[in-house]
This record gives sequence, structure tokens and C-alpha cells, in this order.
Amino acid sequence: MKKLLVIANPYPPMASAGTTRVVRFLRHLPDEGWEPSVLTARATGPAAVPPEVRVARAAVPWPKQLLGGGRRSTKVNRWVAVPDPYFAWVGPAIMKGREIVKRERFDVILSSSPRASAHLVAAVLSEHADVPWLADYRDPWSTYQFRQYPTRVHKASHEKLEAWALGRAAAVTAVNRPIVDDLVARHPWLAGRAHVLPNGFDYAERPEDVSLGDGFWIVHTGRLYGREQQVAAFLEALATLPADVRALFVGVDESRVRPDADRLGLGDRVRVKPLVPLPLALGYQRAADALLLVNGRRPESMSSKVFEYLQAGRPIFAISPDGSAARGLFAETGAGTCVLPDEPMAEPLAAFVTAVREGRAPVADPAAIGRYELGNLTTELAAILDGLAAHPWVADPDDRPHLDEPPDLDDPAPSPQTAS
Repeated sequence: MKKLLVIANPYPPMASAGTTRVVRFLRHLPDEGWEPSVLTARATGPAAVPPEVRVARAAVPWPKQLLGGGRRSTKVNRWVAVPDPYFAWVGPAIMKGREIVKRERFDVILSSSPRASAHLVAAVLSEHADVPWLADYRDPWSTYQFRQYPTRVHKASHEKLEAWALGRAAAVTAVNRPIVDDLVARHPWLAGRAHVLPNGFDYAERPEDVSLGDGFWIVHTGRLYGREQQVAAFLEALATLPADVRALFVGVDESRVRPDADRLGLGDRVRVKPLVPLPLALGYQRAADALLLVNGRRPESMSSKVFEYLQAGRPIFAISPDGSAARGLFAETGAGTCVLPDEPMAEPLAAFVTAVREGRAPVADPAAIGRYELGNLTTELAAILDGLAAHPWVADPDDRPHLDEPPDLDDPAPSPQTAS
């Protein structure tokens, strides 16, 4: 068994959609000849910790212990926390990681982001232990569409840190082609070493039985991540349909949906439930008459839940921009009815509901989605890891990008008082 050190934050017991990709790969990697160990942050939460995976945890002194969480924490983090609110975890994680690599030899290091602080830890440990590093992107780092930079100095800090880190990466993976293309365009030295490794679904995950009751139910699972405007447009379209057409949002803060639903007089036609364990979310997907997908406005926008939607075998109504990774996936698998984020939705939604009721709405071809089963995707990941282990890539210090000075992780960004 080859040995893999995985640097991941978040990680169970913290409950987060960001843990799903890593946990699924950990489940299947031993079948491909890889023994993973995890370096992560100390955390609490309801998520089940994967069994039979060694885990080391480093302390997190920021942000909640210092600021108490809430809006004030969010505001201060935007100014001070570069590359993310867990920047203060980087130092303790590096110290813990050095202890690990001192007593045990690993063949490859893998880090997954967001959060980008995991990449900084991996870059330092890779250079310290002379172990090839694979940087995995679930979302962009410095070009992430939902990140708002307080100043140009903050934006430059993210860009320089990302370039500094990726100059030490042996290879990069990302969940879709637009992210890979963006990385190579901004960091040309990654050409030939950047791979698309999609998210997917896992047959090992069993849905719970769920009943939604009477009516035609359109179900959305997962957080909205700043897409409330598109949800409001969907609700306006929903309000024009017969009263038996209803919507359920699972894993959403009620304040993100309820005000618009009440304004439109939708009442109990719109229901909202808090975050639930994955088996229950999968059950809601299968109990639905149709599923709602709300993407962002950039080409790389594609929630990982789209693969669970495809496996559920339900028609999908997707709000997604032209040229998006989601639209490409739907074209490949024969699924999905798509509208543009700013397109009037009343007529398309009414036509979609009618098509579903009449059995005419497209659903995914089971043969076409087979590639996205986690066993197959882990085989793809293992092939990349095998190549790095067999032919370790070492960056030439004269060729790789660097800052004028090493990044100061103890003082990563100007304070609100001094930045301009």
C-alpha cells in the first residue's frame, strides 16, 4: 500500500458539503492500493468521522475563539483572514504535519480546497519532506465569484499566495474544465499537470425513506451560497402555477427563502428544512417529483449535488448560465431543463412541470452517468497519484514563481485601519 497524506479542512465531525468529496475518495482509495491519513483541524459537529482512517488534528485559534462568530466575525475576517478564516490554523497544522512526516514516509500529499489554507499547509510540508503534492480544487481560490475583496491589496495577497503555493505543486486537479482552464491560463507552468477530476455519486451511500405528502414537489437540497436572487425569481414563477405545485428547500437557512415566499403569498406551498445528514438529503431527492438546481453565474458554477440529482433519476430544472459546466454535463448525460439566471421563468417552469407530469421531461441516461460513480473516479485519482509516486516532480527554484519575500502567515493582510 502506498501512503497518502490528505490535508483537508473542513473534515468530519464538522458538517459541510466541502467534506463530501474527500470522504468519498477516502472510502475507495484503499481499493486502489493507497492508504490515506488525514491532517485536519480540531472541530466539533454532527458528521460521522470515517472509520479506519488515521486522523491528526491541529488547533484552530481563529475566528470563533477570538470574535465569538456572527456578523462582526465575518466582517473582520474579510479584512484580516487571508486566505481564509482558518489562516491561524496554518502554523499549528504545519507543526503537526512536520511531526507526522518525520516519523513516517508518504508517497504523495493531497490537499483539497476551499479552504485555501489547506493548500498553504501542503505546499510547505511538500517542500519540507520532499514529497510530491497534488492540489485539488473544488472551487477557485483567488477568482472565486462569491469572494468580495475589501481592497486591491487583499486581492493581490490572494493572487500572490496562490501563485507561490502552486509553484510547489506537482499536479493540480479540479472538479471541472473551466476551473482547470482558468488555473492554466493564470499559471502557465501548470500546463500538462492539470487534470479534471469531477465530483460524483457513491453507490455506497443509501438514501433514507422519505414521504413528502400530496402535491407536486420540486426539491432543492444544499446551501444557496449567495444565489438568493435566482431563488426569488424561481419563487415568482412558482406563484403563477397551480396550488398543488410546491417547493421544498433542504439545508437552507429559512431567512434566505421565507421572506420572498411570504411576500408572494406562497404560504405552506414552500417549506424549508435545516441541514440534514446526507442519507436523508438523498431520500428527499428521490421522493421529489422534480429537482431544482441553482448555479452561480460563472462557467465553473456547478454544485456537487448535481451528480446526486442525476443518480436520483428525477427531472431537473436548472438555473444556469450559457457555457456552464452544468449545461455541459446535462448535454453529456441527456438530463436537465435549463433556464438562464436572468430569464423570466414562469413559462419555462410551467412547461417543465407539464412535461414532468406527462412523462416527457428528460432524465439522466444511467449508462452516461457511470463515469461519475466514485469507484470509477477514485481509479482516475489513483492513476494520477501513482504517476506522481513513480515519477516525483520537483520544482526548479529558478523556474517556479515566487514572491519577493516569503508570505508572512502570521500577518497575512493589512488591518482595517492601515489598508487603503
